[in-house]
Amino acid sequence: MKKLLVLFVFCLSISHTLKAQDKEYLSFQNIPAKLLENANAVIRKNNVSIVIKDFDDVEVTTDRVVTVLNKKGLSDINAAESYDEDTKVDEIEATIYDAVGNKVVRIKEKDFKDVSAVSNGTLYSDNRVKYLDYTPRDYPFTIHFTSTVEYSTTAFLPSWVPLEYFYVSTQSSNYQVINNSGIEVKFKESHLDDYTITKDGNLNYTATNLTALVPQAYSPGFDTYGPIVKIAMKEFNMKGVAGVNNDWKDFGKWMNDELLSDVGELPKEVIDEVKTLTKDAKSQREKAKIVYEFMQERSRYISVQVGIGGWKPIDAMSVHNVAYGDCKGLSNYTKALLNEVGIESHHAIIYGDSNIRSVDKSFSSTQGNHMILYVPQLDDEKNIWLECTSKTNPFGYIAGWTDDRDALVVSDAGGEILHTTSYPTESNVQGTYAEVFINSNGTITASIQMITEGYRYSFREFIKDKTKEKRKIAYQELWGELNGLVVENSEIINDKEKVKFIENVEITSPRYARKTGGLLLFKPVFFNRNTNIPAKYEERKFDFKIDHGYIDRDEYHIALEKGVSIEALPEKVSLETKFGKYSLEVVENKGGVNVVRFLQINKGVFSKNDYDSYREFRSQIVKHDKIKAVLKRQ
Repeated sequence: MKKLLVLFVFCLSISHTLKAQDKEYLSFQNIPAKLLENANAVIRKNNVSIVIKDFDDVEVTTDRVVTVLNKKGLSDINAAESYDEDTKVDEIEATIYDAVGNKVVRIKEKDFKDVSAVSNGTLYSDNRVKYLDYTPRDYPFTIHFTSTVEYSTTAFLPSWVPLEYFYVSTQSSNYQVINNSGIEVKFKESHLDDYTITKDGNLNYTATNLTALVPQAYSPGFDTYGPIVKIAMKEFNMKGVAGVNNDWKDFGKWMNDELLSDVGELPKEVIDEVKTLTKDAKSQREKAKIVYEFMQERSRYISVQVGIGGWKPIDAMSVHNVAYGDCKGLSNYTKALLNEVGIESHHAIIYGDSNIRSVDKSFSSTQGNHMILYVPQLDDEKNIWLECTSKTNPFGYIAGWTDDRDALVVSDAGGEILHTTSYPTESNVQGTYAEVFINSNGTITASIQMITEGYRYSFREFIKDKTKEKRKIAYQELWGELNGLVVENSEIINDKEKVKFIENVEITSPRYARKTGGLLLFKPVFFNRNTNIPAKYEERKFDFKIDHGYIDRDEYHIALEKGVSIEALPEKVSLETKFGKYSLEVVENKGGVNVVRFLQINKGVFSKNDYDSYREFRSQIVKHDKIKAVLKRQ
């Protein structure tokens, strides 16, 4: 699910003739030196004025001055406005200045690009965007952008984010909300005390001289430490549908009654079909699984964003007839099917992303970009979540996009924030087992079995759709350390019932072991070697987060060609820290070698003061994973 209003540029519109005091923002020479450090662009002035006239009438005016320092800073111009039938761009204009503040060109509304705001996978949409498409001749340059936009849909009020993202400094930013509607506007302030931000009355903020942030490995989401002010009206209008938003219960009740209550009707033939399919099911879980797989088999995902379609699903009958829908349509269709076989389920609004991001449970508003389905109880199994846009996910499997985060669950009783399935460390296992043969030339042949489970199933499941030739390429990339790797054969077993992915692969690697005189040197960690050490920082600024814990288990049995014997094997290694465990044992066994490796990485949020220790732990893993053993040739 995507918001109807996909882009707000938060600035304050002024006369197109610059005031004398504003001219200081046009010259590159006037930027304080500290704002240039680590910056691709500097927001010279970014003022926001939001005038709320009524529950269905809001005016946002903008005044934004940005100095772009290099090509990477072009994306920070943000000279654009989205619009549709409920959003009118009254005024939009930009002026470009050179490094010393001389005007280069004035760009009027007719010179802005005007295109459909349709993303990949969107079938149709009534949302459009006007944006500035400008290619500079020299850097740095400055752009002064102004606009005025009228909104009759007031469910989406722009937040204030004075430090916009990484590598962007802010010299001055003001955000002011003027409420003339008589309707209460609620707000939430986050992380303001950590930055140079002042308040001048209610909902009037000014930020000055915020230096650019540089991303650091394993940092939590930007929203967990960046300054932000969120606002929402307690009474609002969404495409002509009035809403109430005192809290999540109210907001969910509005969604249920106004957006979701009239979209569940199905054709009689599909009702009869699913009842026939499920009549012999021995449990509620089996019945729900049959329905889910029926939906997967006959439907496909296409985004739809027309009218209130960003939030209201297309009715279940239409989805059935055309055999496609977006996340809302497919979730609603599945809900309607489950309802016909006596299984309760509820719509769930969520942020879908490979990085974990939760709906803000302390601030009710139009949040989320995706919809899934929540099934509260099946037999003795609670809290099943269904990703209805996937044609391949096992029943109840949501890892990789919507797992382990707060979601808004909507029912007749209203809205409730619930946490989706979390995949614990001990379930996220990849086991690699191999029978390896080394000959006197250093060539290895191996039969490998990889078994991947839990959250990590989502990382390997894609292999099943590849041809054998493309699989070979994928394995050559995976095991790039093996010299001249040749994939002789591969077999895939996708056990969706147990959510277990099994890969059987036969390979040859010519001269893997390096000859030196009468010796062969080889690395006994063949197939699951860690090679990357986390980045080093002179100063760690942020705490760090490991979203998902996991376990590697590796066992290799190495047979040696006649005439090849063991000369030296590495000593046993065992490491244990708060971040995880690692052990490696390489031992002689009946004239051959056994290798047993174990790695566990723990999920968690850790202090920035622990980062160097974590980095040292990972560097030790890399060191021992590439350790060598020595064989002797006769």
